[in-house]
Amino acid sequence: MQVHRQAWSILPVIIGATSFTWVVYKLLIKPFLSPLRKIPGRTYKPIIGNMFEALKEEAMTNTINWMKELNSRFIRFYYLYGEERLLTADPAVIKYITVTNSKNYRHSNTAGMIAKLVPDFLLIINGSAHHSLKRLLNPSFNSHSVNGFIPVFDETTKKVVARWSAAIKNNGGQEATVPAQEVMQHITLDAICECGFGYHLHCVEDPASAGVQSLQHILKGFTVRLIQMIPLISRLPSKEKSRQKTDIDFFRSTILTVIKEKREKMEFGGDSSKDLLSALLAAKDEEGNSLPDNIIYSQVGGFLFAGFETTSIGLTWTLLMLAQYPEVQTKARQEVMSLLPDQEQPITAAIVEKLVYLTCVVKESLRLFPPVTVHFRQSINDDVIQGYKIPAGTKIGLASGALHRLPENWDDPDTFKPERFLKEYDPYAFLPFSAGPFMCIGHGFAMTEMKVVLARLLRSFDLAMVPSYKYRRVRQLTMKPHPPLQLRVSFLKN
Repeated sequence: MQVHRQAWSILPVIIGATSFTWVVYKLLIKPFLSPLRKIPGRTYKPIIGNMFEALKEEAMTNTINWMKELNSRFIRFYYLYGEERLLTADPAVIKYITVTNSKNYRHSNTAGMIAKLVPDFLLIINGSAHHSLKRLLNPSFNSHSVNGFIPVFDETTKKVVARWSAAIKNNGGQEATVPAQEVMQHITLDAICECGFGYHLHCVEDPASAGVQSLQHILKGFTVRLIQMIPLISRLPSKEKSRQKTDIDFFRSTILTVIKEKREKMEFGGDSSKDLLSALLAAKDEEGNSLPDNIIYSQVGGFLFAGFETTSIGLTWTLLMLAQYPEVQTKARQEVMSLLPDQEQPITAAIVEKLVYLTCVVKESLRLFPPVTVHFRQSINDDVIQGYKIPAGTKIGLASGALHRLPENWDDPDTFKPERFLKEYDPYAFLPFSAGPFMCIGHGFAMTEMKVVLARLLRSFDLAMVPSYKYRRVRQLTMKPHPPLQLRVSFLKN
């Protein structure tokens, strides 16, 4: 009995010594033994790594500056607790990871909160599950399907035109200030709900609705703060987390209701729509079984977020650029008006295809301000890149923000010049939607929607900056301007 007591008494000492040894190895020894140490990188700092210096800067700034300072486009930095991660803005390396050796690179588990919200979403899962699901969903995002959504994009934007026109008239016909960034969210949220799920949320007409407010609160939860990265502190209860849980519960219950109602309509033959949710509910796996509800829920929830947040921010940055560069705005409007001489004329797929200059404007905005500034991948097996050994499990960020702003990839990279996209360019130097097998399946949907929305707004209004407006690029789920963009809008003079 005495022996047992003595054994139990020294157990805490053994656990403490083991834990101490592990921490010393992890923080003070392992970083200096890592094969990644040969890659140009930032100075090692225990515990917080390089995250403080990264997060105190505007989004993208730290990566661009690090690569210039290290004179390398393939660099190493330290995340929390000594974890080494890599960043690349080299088109050749990006092509290798996304295409040439894509089978060795999976989505990284850095998706965080969105992975908790929609754990089986296409843009998070890997392997055969990803490939099977993408093959199933591809028909819902091909050009024929996307072109069928153009009337929805156009009619939704016309509602905004009506609201902004009323604001101008209420201001005596003078220019009015409008919450452009917020309204772009309303347009894209209405569009993805109707096109993707046959559900009418009416955000444009009722922006104060419970659904819109809950989604906006959830998005605020994606704001990147250093304190949130510390495991124990990030789990502590708070008013913000309590509100976020309420919003997420509302989000889940709403989506499950939408799925239930759609399934019932399909079972009784009262729904013949071709939207994404219909395709998911009708789909069968290789054994002839219907997709489980958790898979359907994750796609609906995931595409709702991906389909409205990234597109709305892409629109926001493009509107900001059009307002800042009136000569570009005039040229884009001239192209639109040549195709839409009548303001009431509907926008069609044939018109969208001819919006060549406006396409360049959108691409140039996405180049300067990609909504997603880093796409993380993780090596499955050991690899060698540029002569450096890459151990299995290494997280590599495809740094689109830096890629788009480096002079070897783009001439005069910090200047807004849409004409550059009239010429050929390296597709691996332009990465707003990633590339390869994990490229965003909805990139055609997003580009078409942005062009339709912008064409309708340019056909209706002159856009100008609010003189006092100053912004910073901030990180949330996407990179966005803060404070939210407001614009001055007025009727076209002719």
